[in-house]
Amino acid sequence: MSIIFSIFILLFVIITCFLTTLSTSAASQSLHPDELNALKEIATTLGIKRLNLSAEDPCNIRTLMIIQEKQDVLLNSAKNNSIVCDCSFNNNMTCHIKVIELKTLSLPGKLPPQLAKLRYLQKISVCANRLTGNLPRGLENFKNLIYLSVEANQFSGTIPDELGDVTSLTTLHLASNYFTGSLPSSLDRLVNLEDVYVNVTIL
Repeated sequence: MSIIFSIFILLFVIITCFLTTLSTSAASQSLHPDELNALKEIATTLGIKRLNLSAEDPCNIRTLMIIQEKQDVLLNSAKNNSIVCDCSFNNNMTCHIKVIELKTLSLPGKLPPQLAKLRYLQKISVCANRLTGNLPRGLENFKNLIYLSVEANQFSGTIPDELGDVTSLTTLHLASNYFTGSLPSSLDRLVNLEDVYVNVTIL
């Protein structure tokens, strides 16, 4: 009986230490300060009026703390508002955003050029909002981007030639906007594209 009890105590100690280590590691990980500041600029440009970045690190809660105008509740936290980070930098202490999804939130602003400051981004999805204006310049700075969805918004103007420089893209959704002109020939350089959705876009 004493042997069994000793084994039980040992297992309990090991599990407790393991869970404590995990908790400490998660708590010590944080989003890079430059990206945290960029998120503030991005939120303003998108038309987000109330954003709480001080309560908890976005990489830990995997979402943006967007607060509704009249009530302090998280706006569509699980379904349409998500952030995924890679926290393997600086001995697992520093995180960089690799996915940002802000979908079906009726955001009234513009697509922020500050997104290029999130240089580890692999996926951007802002579909089904009310975003206006042109697609921003500087798209060529997205060196790791593989997924871009801006469909079902109110974007206008021409599709920038620089989009053809994002050669890592595999998915490109531009449909249901008000683009004019024609598809730039530079898109021929997107040799990795597997999924293109432009069939409802006015060209």
